[in-house]
Amino acid sequence: VYEITGDEVFAEAANDAADYLLSDEARPYGYTFHSRNAEGKDKCDGLIGQAAPIRGLARAGTVLDRSELLETAADVFLLHPFDDQLGLWERVEIDGDLHSFDRTLNHQLSFAAAASELAPIYETIDDKLERFLDHVNTNIEIYSNGLIKHYIHPSPLDAIRMTAVNSRHWPLLVNEAAIHYYSLSSSRRKKEIGYHPVNLSGLARLKREYSDHSFWKSETVERAITFVTSEEYAGDGGVFNISSGSMLPGIETAYGLLILDEREDVSDWIIRDIETRFDFVENMFEKNTDDPISQATKIYNLTLFPEMELYVR
Repeated sequence: VYEITGDEVFAEAANDAADYLLSDEARPYGYTFHSRNAEGKDKCDGLIGQAAPIRGLARAGTVLDRSELLETAADVFLLHPFDDQLGLWERVEIDGDLHSFDRTLNHQLSFAAAASELAPIYETIDDKLERFLDHVNTNIEIYSNGLIKHYIHPSPLDAIRMTAVNSRHWPLLVNEAAIHYYSLSSSRRKKEIGYHPVNLSGLARLKREYSDHSFWKSETVERAITFVTSEEYAGDGGVFNISSGSMLPGIETAYGLLILDEREDVSDWIIRDIETRFDFVENMFEKNTDDPISQATKIYNLTLFPEMELYVR
């Protein structure tokens, strides 16, 4: 908002938010960010819990010209072990303990996309993102209609190899069974539809930085784009009526189509979110959600688009 308006009050707010992320409260042990308190679950919230602060610090560091924000974002990103042969990152707990690979695909994509803003500055990060894209086609599993599955799916041989190297990677073996089991679940399929725009948006942000990579011409990308035109996705019972996954599915789908499919007009997808989720009294994306604060913050996604006129009924 500061970049758009030039109003210093927004620069002050952004600096305050960034300062919090540099605090001991946000990173109590100097490793990853403390992202959640949920019984029986990690406090780092996998890779997705780190993607948001990394992306925020990367953007703020650039706009506010604060190198320490960029350095913190890079440091936290590089704390996460990356396997060059598998092309995936491990989770790192807030005290530095390693929790093996994050098996959720949108987490891997969001983590990589968050760091893409750092890639032009840090060669080490650039190298890892290139390797991630080199392997992403083998790690993504999709249905015949193009819907992207929720879990990563490296080859069974890679899962066995990693578990033999270190026993903490045993969840990769469980993953091999889980991905087939959940393929038969209608409730899981509904969840996967909800996360399809998150995956498209993550891929689009990576393409913005790595537009020449061969992956963008793959059948995987083509089929994932085609799926959004289906009744299952865009119809009355589709992505706009699923509570899990994207909070602004129209806007994230629109960005995926704009970048991945190079479509010129994606306004109808954006308008659909505005009509169903934007409160014109409060001027915030607070409607039709159980978490109005989180949904309202997702308006930042609109800054990714070129200027366009939208006509809302």
